[in-house]
Amino acid sequence: MKLIVLFCIFILTLPVHAYVAQTTTATQRKEIEFLHWWTAHGEVAAFNLVKEALENAGMTIQDQPIQGGGGDTAMSILQARAIAGTPPDLVQLEGPSIQSWAALGFLYQLDKVATDENWQENLLPIARDVNQYQGHYVAIPITVHRLNWMWINRKVLRTYGLAVPTSWDELIDVFTRLKKHGVEPLALGKEQWQIALLFENLAFGYGGADYYQRAFINLEPQALNSQTTYDILARFRVISRLVKPGMSHIRWDEGTQLLIEGERVFQISGDWVLGELLAGKVSVPATIGCYPTPSQQTGFIYNMDSFALFDSPRSHEETAKIVSQTLASPEFLKAFNKVKGSIPARKDIALDGFNSCSVNAKADMQIAAQTGQLLPSIVDSMAVSPLVQQATSSEILRFFNDENMKPKDFILHLQNIPRGE
Repeated sequence: MKLIVLFCIFILTLPVHAYVAQTTTATQRKEIEFLHWWTAHGEVAAFNLVKEALENAGMTIQDQPIQGGGGDTAMSILQARAIAGTPPDLVQLEGPSIQSWAALGFLYQLDKVATDENWQENLLPIARDVNQYQGHYVAIPITVHRLNWMWINRKVLRTYGLAVPTSWDELIDVFTRLKKHGVEPLALGKEQWQIALLFENLAFGYGGADYYQRAFINLEPQALNSQTTYDILARFRVISRLVKPGMSHIRWDEGTQLLIEGERVFQISGDWVLGELLAGKVSVPATIGCYPTPSQQTGFIYNMDSFALFDSPRSHEETAKIVSQTLASPEFLKAFNKVKGSIPARKDIALDGFNSCSVNAKADMQIAAQTGQLLPSIVDSMAVSPLVQQATSSEILRFFNDENMKPKDFILHLQNIPRGE
């Protein structure tokens, strides 16, 4: 049952004062501690806007960036600190974990700022439920990230006379041709989340949104054991054989740098890559092109970042009010998402001045919402419980690395994953 399963035994053994806010001793506090996992250049540029906005509002930030693009390390540290009764004041959270923390009583309710900013009307529909618990807003909606992006070094592709692939079979063919020329095709690190995200793009793009929903969100046995799954796994195996020899333990942003330098030709990853490219003054999409990864329709896989205010021993209502009002404002959200490469979680923010990749992403998101092709990520904290997410990603990594693992074994393992609630 999400984080509750992990914490309830520990929380129940703590004295009440260990995790309930001590507002009587901190009523004049102006400093807040912010825990997040934004350490790449583009992410730091966006975080600096958070710092600037809060400093202009009379606050100071004690920055706690945790290395690790997927956020797993940051969440482990957050869990340990919550158990110890010393949670940070402000935390970057994603998806179902917001409700889990709210259920444990850690998060401030933000109904006042939600009313003042008319969140029910102004938020994108996908941003409403994920930031509420039992009818109360408990986190500030910040970004919508598109995860099914294909970033391409145009110059290298042209050098070998290759066209931009429009299907997964075409993409595999281009990878194969590049390998014959001695060129590593894909910027991909050995981290589990990077490999799982590649698989998610393939499963969604090749199988379609309905299949993706039934097989990997609902884990329906019939969908998992379908010919479509076998077709996807066959292609995933081919890709693994092509790219594994050139892989190393690189972070996603290091992979982006290889893409910029022409050491890799493709990167299949979310629009945080755009933020990294913009921070590096790279011309996008002229030099590095942005294309949706091949899919049956105009599909859109998303995750979202939110900021949650923890009811920590050092925080108090006035601090929460200033922080939430500042970071929920349309002015801040527009500036932040423009730098981050993402789409604002509010629908009333125009994208004038945004990179064309972001503008195109929002248009695709609107089409996907109308056609049933807008779905949350299974491997990036949005669609399933942490238990299912971790188990699924682990099996994907195992299949990618282990030539002896048969497709039927992969399918059986996923069918046996306990359904987390």
